[in-house]
Amino acid sequence: GGIAYSIPKGWKRFACRVKDKFGSDNSWLRLDGGSGEWAIAYHGTSYEALVPILDGGLKSGAAQAYADQKDVRTGVTIGRGVYCSPSLQVAERYANSRGDGGTHHDGHMVFFVLQCRVNPNKMKRCHDEEKVEFSDSKPYWVLNDAADIRPYGILVKEAVA
Repeated sequence: GGIAYSIPKGWKRFACRVKDKFGSDNSWLRLDGGSGEWAIAYHGTSYEALVPILDGGLKSGAAQAYADQKDVRTGVTIGRGVYCSPSLQVAERYANSRGDGGTHHDGHMVFFVLQCRVNPNKMKRCHDEEKVEFSDSKPYWVLNDAADIRPYGILVKEAVA
């Protein structure tokens, strides 16, 4: 999708069946930088939210911290939408905040992060990912239309005590 990507090391990844789920044009899943490829982003969540998200898609949440701010590259008002990040560390921090340090599941404390594809022509940038350290509490992207963010993988990692 024209944006730097690094493999999520240390996470177990489960693929979601998404081929042809959004129509017959699957170019959004490309991995070669070709036409139509969407960027990769992450969305931290809880175990309880996984099935509803996978069944019905991501939805705008109540917390809209940047809704009245301007996109750092275009100057357009960000507005309400679904928040995600190109930084796995940012998404993990959010997953960590869902409950008591993650999600308790089968006697383990785990983090769940959705690996998503986002339409690079529709994302609004709260921070410029090229100018912030990914170890910071940012960057965030916002997609005003939930159709422009598509989960296609589930990342799981056990919390380290």
